[in-house]
Amino acid sequence: MLLSLGKKSTTNTQKNSPFPTSVPREGGFAGQPVTSIDPIETLDFKAAYVADLDKIVVEKKTPQAEEMFNQWIDQNQLNEAIKNKNKILFTDKKIIPTPSDSIHKLENKVKDFFQLMDDLNSIGKGSQQSNNGTIEQSPSPSSLAPNGLVPNPSMTYFAQCGDQGSLPLPDGGTLCSAGCGPTTVAMIASSYVNKQYNPRVVVNLYDKNNYLLGSGGSSPFNAYELLKQIGVKTTDYLVFNLEKSETVVPQLRKYLSAGWTFFAWAKFCDSSKGGCGHFFWITDIDGQGNIWAYDPAYGRYEIPYNENSRYPYPLYRLAFGVKK
Repeated sequence: MLLSLGKKSTTNTQKNSPFPTSVPREGGFAGQPVTSIDPIETLDFKAAYVADLDKIVVEKKTPQAEEMFNQWIDQNQLNEAIKNKNKILFTDKKIIPTPSDSIHKLENKVKDFFQLMDDLNSIGKGSQQSNNGTIEQSPSPSSLAPNGLVPNPSMTYFAQCGDQGSLPLPDGGTLCSAGCGPTTVAMIASSYVNKQYNPRVVVNLYDKNNYLLGSGGSSPFNAYELLKQIGVKTTDYLVFNLEKSETVVPQLRKYLSAGWTFFAWAKFCDSSKGGCGHFFWITDIDGQGNIWAYDPAYGRYEIPYNENSRYPYPLYRLAFGVKK
């Protein structure tokens, strides 16, 4: 899904130490202390280095903000790196300036981060399947999931290996081999905006916007931008650290109860076996914590598809809410 996150003109190849949601702005390498970080935003907090204050400012979005920020520090082994705790300011006020290069536009830096996190091939391509079948749109009630869930008639399903599976991507490969990103965008856009947004139309929009889309996959950040262009409402990013379903479900539920569904990116196997990255559309979570999705590859014959059926995978990396 994500061999390259920026537009085609992005050529930065500098390698930085990987952090789940940001890249250190200064220090943080070879044992040097981290004194500032690029913007990071989660459900609980927003953090960034504010030069005027010479501090890492953490804006608290929930009562758990300080705890969750410290947990983020622990998870990413930054306790030793950020030695001066006086450099961190927790606040209830919104004082972090909105940067011109917000998190989803830090294409060069984020590209380096994700390239280090994943193998440099087979990233986010989805499951390669036979493309003898047809793309299913608004599946009939006969396409029941094992728990009896009926596909929502207002939601459109597309299979990346359906009747448009041989569609060539702008930078090589086909929709079937590496098109889970635009196929997921097409499902959301077709369901929430206009039925015209089938995978072919969306692939053309990727090309028109000069977004990377080829045999190496595509970018969740480009998907985010394109969905906003089309007119889909979106939330901030929810960034996860290769976490299992039981960890992400509590956060997702908060948004689901408000009518959001999710464009999601997760990893489906051990990195030693390949990139295994994949995009899909989370539409529901049941009472047992099962995550149900319109999955362009794995869920072709089970709509919606129980992502927990592959437990302990998928391991979640990133999601953002989508709504009409």
